[in-house]
Amino acid sequence: MLIHASALNQIRAALRFVDEQKFPKVVLVGGDDAWRVADELKARNIAVICGGTLELPTRRDEPYDEAMALPAKLAAAGVRFCISDGGGPFTAPNARNLPYHAAMAAAYGLPKEEALKGVTLYAAQVLGVADRLGSLEPGKIADVIVTNGDPLEIATQVEQVYIAGKAVEMETRQTRLFHKYDARPRGASARKLARR
Repeated sequence: MLIHASALNQIRAALRFVDEQKFPKVVLVGGDDAWRVADELKARNIAVICGGTLELPTRRDEPYDEAMALPAKLAAAGVRFCISDGGGPFTAPNARNLPYHAAMAAAYGLPKEEALKGVTLYAAQVLGVADRLGSLEPGKIADVIVTNGDPLEIATQVEQVYIAGKAVEMETRQTRLFHKYDARPRGASARKLARR
């Protein structure tokens, strides 16, 4: 059962609802205030899908880094978690920013390896599909990216993608347009041509 609950009163109401309905497996989605009841979440083995870390605080008196530090607080308390981009119809086109949500969590206290697991292995574990996804192991579906640097760094470029073990064509309309206009005639002080 996935329950969207961010504020403390929503989380407490969700926990009462879980008790009334006797749901065996529950995951909180959003969970802005989950760190305030972390001991209870850990005792109940309730995981949290953290909303986007690139969000503003929900209350005026909260520190600016409240969302950024949430994954680190949950990890320190022993609560299972994963990192999302916040979801919703207006954020779906920005799913490409998921690594930066993880990077922000790493910048605000979560170890870098844990941040990467927060968008790979831990996400698969929270959703109950870790036997097939989330890590590179024999027998699992191999979705892999090859980058020219740290996948959590904004300047890193994805050089190749493999989905279910098969290479994906990396040429897109955008790359074709880039090469078309990059090959235009240029003056002596223009930058050098990009490699292909």
